[in-house]
Amino acid sequence: MNIKTLSLFLMTLVYFDVFAAEQITVYRWIDKDKVVHFSQHQPEHDDYIEISMANNQKSSINNDTGKSTTTNQAINNTLVSIDANNDAIENLNNDKCVSARENIDTLQNFEKIQFKDEKGNVKVLSALDKKQQLSMNTKQAEVYCTD
Repeated sequence: MNIKTLSLFLMTLVYFDVFAAEQITVYRWIDKDKVVHFSQHQPEHDDYIEISMANNQKSSINNDTGKSTTTNQAINNTLVSIDANNDAIENLNNDKCVSARENIDTLQNFEKIQFKDEKGNVKVLSALDKKQQLSMNTKQAEVYCTD
């Protein structure tokens, strides 16, 4: 193998390693205890959001003549995907904000609050449960409400 072939092979290898390192997929989901998780490994369940991200320093688009059209298209597609995922996350956060605020209003404005347990039985929240729910929804509003 001559030096030119070896050099071309190494440059190609480095290019693909750098390009692959720029793009990463992160999975986001909320477990049954309302804890938000992020991982690079796809969860076993189907209730998750897939987020494709690019390294911010290398994903900015500049029209260098050295970059190929395919590379620019890949970067554009990644950035569009990031924007779409950010919009989806923002909508999800807004929904959770609205839900938390509605729960807070209900908990503060009504003395007796009925709910159905996991078996479908109708029960009334105790004072302690009501206080815990109010605290939890207040924290949820702090996390998800941006205004």
